[in-house]
Amino acid sequence: MEPRVTLLDALRDHLDYTGAKRVCDRGICGSCTVILGGKAVYACCVLAIDAQGKDIQTIEGLSAPGKLDPIITAFVASDALQCGFCTPGWVMATKAFLERTPNPSYEQVRAG
Repeated sequence: MEPRVTLLDALRDHLDYTGAKRVCDRGICGSCTVILGGKAVYACCVLAIDAQGKDIQTIEGLSAPGKLDPIITAFVASDALQCGFCTPGWVMATKAFLERTPNPSYEQVRAG
């Protein structure tokens, strides 16, 4: 892979992980959010070469066959899917937040 390939392009075009979406391609909208080395990042703003050797979590890896991740279940139950295009990014950002803050207070949730 060329050094200029983004993590988003590597995931979508080379590995067929299409959950992270290209929308703004500027790191503004969050639709391409993945968890890289335990931190939520915009995959469109990270070079694939910089992700080498780090743990990468995508929306595809959250659920076991036949069993949805609790965060996905909560999004569905709360009708928080909107059009669904940016939902994977929101789910991944939520997962990263909850891993960092397992029992957040209302104020922590508001502050993100």
